[in-house]
Amino acid sequence: MQNNAIQDAEFVGQITSHQAELHAFIISLMPGTEGAEDVLQETNLVLWEKRKTFKSGTNFRAWALQIARYKVLGHRRKLANLGYLIFDDELAELITEECEAEPDELTTRMKALKKCLARLNEPERQLIEHRYLTESNLVEFAEKSGRSADSLRVTLFRIRAGLKKCILGELNIKDILS
Repeated sequence: MQNNAIQDAEFVGQITSHQAELHAFIISLMPGTEGAEDVLQETNLVLWEKRKTFKSGTNFRAWALQIARYKVLGHRRKLANLGYLIFDDELAELITEECEAEPDELTTRMKALKKCLARLNEPERQLIEHRYLTESNLVEFAEKSGRSADSLRVTLFRIRAGLKKCILGELNIKDILS
């Protein structure tokens, strides 16, 4: 019984260490980010339910991404049945292959992003967190902060440009995508 508890704890560690990558992978395949959290939770549930079938020492990342891929495909089918416009399966497959081909790149980019976010001043960080981590819109944030929504849009553009430059610098990439 104690051995199962140790295996379960190790498995939870694997799931936890791959959450950011799974989330990014799911978002990259979805038509917008709405529903991405639900698909991530569904993926985590399936991972947990199938933990006994995972062979220790094999590639957890590849296994987890495959499960996430199937969950995203199911979600996309639901959206298509409801009449939503989604990009075609061929494009989704190309994106999947690209994400699976570079296992360490996402981790490296996430580390660079964290470093660059840490360099932002508090108002900039609050604006970025509001934009990407909350459900409320920019107009509501503008009212709370006493600024116009238009000025916040300009500030967001400037912050994103600065983050891009910082990340490229952290990755030692010279003016790519500029």
